[in-house]
Parts: sequence; structure tokens; C-alpha cells
Amino acid sequence: MKKAPFIATLSLWTVALPCMADTFTLKDGTVLEATVLKEDAESYTLEVQVTKSIKDERKIAKADVQKVDVPKPDLVAFEPISKLLPTPDFLPTEEYAAKISAVNKFLEANLGSSKTKDAKAILETLKAEAATVAAGGLKMNGKVVTSAEYQANQYDIDARIQEAKIRAMVANNDTLQALRAFADFDRDYRTTLSYGSLGPFISQVIKSYVAELKQSLLGLDARVKEREQGLQRMAPVDRSGTEAAIKEENDAIEARYQAEKTAKQNWPTISPYHKASMEDSIRFGELEITRIAAVKTALGVDGGKAYRELYSAVKSGANTTTVTAALTAAKTALVAPRYIEPLDAIVKASGRK
Repeated sequence: MKKAPFIATLSLWTVALPCMADTFTLKDGTVLEATVLKEDAESYTLEVQVTKSIKDERKIAKADVQKVDVPKPDLVAFEPISKLLPTPDFLPTEEYAAKISAVNKFLEANLGSSKTKDAKAILETLKAEAATVAAGGLKMNGKVVTSAEYQANQYDIDARIQEAKIRAMVANNDTLQALRAFADFDRDYRTTLSYGSLGPFISQVIKSYVAELKQSLLGLDARVKEREQGLQRMAPVDRSGTEAAIKEENDAIEARYQAEKTAKQNWPTISPYHKASMEDSIRFGELEITRIAAVKTALGVDGGKAYRELYSAVKSGANTTTVTAALTAAKTALVAPRYIEPLDAIVKASGRK
């Protein structure tokens, strides 16, 4: 089973060209980790890392320097390799392959390095994880999950994957897509543990989103008036073209709004000049906040547990009575049909009814 990446991860190549600082020990005892920007017969011009985000440029007289320790090339080359572990959750096979290739290149280019043992240990860990992922497993919460473990807990694990995707969307300020994704999550994973975790979080997201829309709605008339005043200040020939462009844009926004409404999209695309889209979202958002708060209390079932029991009953060859009871329990727990149907097909194919 191939897992698609869902959380933006730093490309391996963004760290492929490290620049380890030299160590300057001054005669007064000061030690500086710095990069040489310029050097002449009497001094060094250094870039000193003051904090993680602040750099300072300093000029140091060579007469004040006691010694300069320059890092060995293999240590410089090992720096990005050392950061390959731990791997992020849900890393796909192609990114494992890139990391493994980077370690192999280091080992080939730095024979006899003091970091060879460390690099080989990193390589073995990457290969082991990659093999598990290639066989249908995945890494989640920092732990490697085998294909068999994934299959037995698929409903809960898939819910966690979708939860992580939604949280990543929010972190990337893609609120609208996060809310739309939550609508699908709500339909498929309402009885999972992930829902209990994500529900309160997404409620806060909705509250913030609604508050922003209310503020934007309050300023709508002022924006429209300001735009109209801007048009009036234009030369007639320019105004005509701009008015035509605005009308074309407004027509496109309205067409998209109507299309989304026909498709029953409760979270329409927002335009700062489109009143209906903001009003619809505010109204729906306020209803969602109330509804989400009541979902887990009203249901009171564990869909993940129901799925595991059904999976166990089917895979262990349990009798018809046991399988039927587990199947009924999974449906009652609102486990999405696409998780139940493959197991039901196995039962039918085995002759159990």
C-alpha cells in the first residue's frame, strides 16, 4: 500500500549543502563559531550566529586570534546526514529512497570517516523503515506500523492520517480547504478517537473564521464605496476598461458561488466583495460549532473498536453468528461503508452468509 505524503516536509536537497562554522578562539578567551566572509593580511571579517535567527558581522584582527579550528570536510558532509533521522510520519517510499541515496553517497565519498559508523546506523534504520512502508506499512506518531497492524486498525489509522492533513492545512493558513476536508472527515470518521481530538480544534478554527468574516462583512460597504470613488477618479477611457474587468470578475465570482451552492458546498469560496458567500459561511459556521460540540455526546460509540472486532472476526474465520454481530456493530458505529464492504465480501466469498 503506497502512502501519499500529506504534510509538507523539507526537501532533502535543501540541506544538501551545509556550511559548518569555523571555531575562532581569541587570546582573551572568547570563542566564536563563525563563517569567514573575507580575509586579508591583518584581519578576518566574520559572520557570527548570535541566535538561531540573528547573524552579526564582526571584524577580528588576526593579532587577537589564538587559533582557528576548521571542521573536517567529512564532518561538514555528515551534518545533513545526521538530520535524516528521525524521519517524519507518513514519509512515502520515494522520499525514503532519496534519503538512502544521500547516505550511500556520503559513505562512498568519505571512506575512513569518523562518522562512518553513525552513517551506517542511519542507513540501516532508513532501509528498515522503507521496507516496511514498501510492504504496505507506515510511520505514525514516530512509530513504524507494519502492514498487518495497519490493516487491523485501518479505520482508526486512516482517521489519524486525515486529522493530520487537516491540522496541516490550518497550520498553512488554508482554512477553507481544512473546513471542507473536515466535512468529509465528519462523514467518514465521526465515531473515531481522532474525531474527539479534532472536533474541539476545528470548532475553534470555525469560530476564528466566522469572526473574520463578520469583520469583513462590516467593511463591505466601505470597500465598495472606496472602489467606486477610485473609479470616479480615473480618466473615462481607463474607467471603462476597469469597470468591464470588475464586472467580468464579479460575474465569475457569482457563477462560482451558484455552482458551489448547486453542488451543496456548505463552505463557499469567499470574495471580499460577495456578500452572500460571507453570509452563508457565517450562518453555516455558527450552526457547525453547536453541532460538532454535541456529536460525540450523542453517539457514544467507538468506531475504531467496532472495525477491529469485525476485522478480527472475519480474518479469524469466526462463525456466522459472531461475524453477523460484528458486522451489525460496525454499521451501528457508523464505520464508513468502504471499510465494511471488503470484509463483507470476504465473508461471502468464504461461503459464510
